[in-house]
Amino acid sequence: MKNENEVVFLRCRALSLPLVIALLFSVPLPALHSHPAYQPIHRIDTQKKVVALTFDDGPDARYTPLILETLHQNGVPATFFVLGAQVDKYPKVMQWIKKAGHEIGNHGYHHCDLHKLTEQEIYDEIKRTERSIYRTTGVLPQYYRPPGGVMTHDVWNAVQSSGYDLIHWSVDPRDWSLERTASVIANSVKKNVSSGDIVLFHDGGLNQRQTLAALQELITDLRARGYKFVTISQLLEASR
Repeated sequence: MKNENEVVFLRCRALSLPLVIALLFSVPLPALHSHPAYQPIHRIDTQKKVVALTFDDGPDARYTPLILETLHQNGVPATFFVLGAQVDKYPKVMQWIKKAGHEIGNHGYHHCDLHKLTEQEIYDEIKRTERSIYRTTGVLPQYYRPPGGVMTHDVWNAVQSSGYDLIHWSVDPRDWSLERTASVIANSVKKNVSSGDIVLFHDGGLNQRQTLAALQELITDLRARGYKFVTISQLLEASR
């Protein structure tokens, strides 16, 4: 009979399909202390006109390079919350993100329904992704975003034990919906954004053609209104 720390079965969904993943040689979760109230970061309070663009579920072989090119052409930094499985699948794209100077965040290894995972399994997802990111880019990320923004006692404790800050968002144009056009996505951001906001986009997971098309429009609009684009680290620095 195998030790439970040798094989941990994750009840995950990747790209909305049921998936069962075996993690070998799982590292035991550190001893936990009682936690405070859940305190993910959704935005910051600031008078500075700064906004952070973030992208989830990549890297993607098709859309991430196109999004990187748009960001490069406009001199816009962003934060990419990547899935470990995608990092391992597309290491060159991951290296492009790093080379372009964007910030890298942890989004777990697979796009799991965290309600179905134990605290240990959530911790293993985070640390496995951390290893993939470091092996590919030499970067140790500081920030974790749970898939779907799920917040439970187990998620909170696993994140705290792994040493990450927990990042959510304050503006969600729902660009993952295939019913959302580029115009709808861009207008949703333009109408709802304010100083200190974190905007949620996706560069992987589905067809992100509309996200790509919306990106140039909203960059141009927000710049004309005096906004500066920053990474999550830069955003948090602006609150100090």
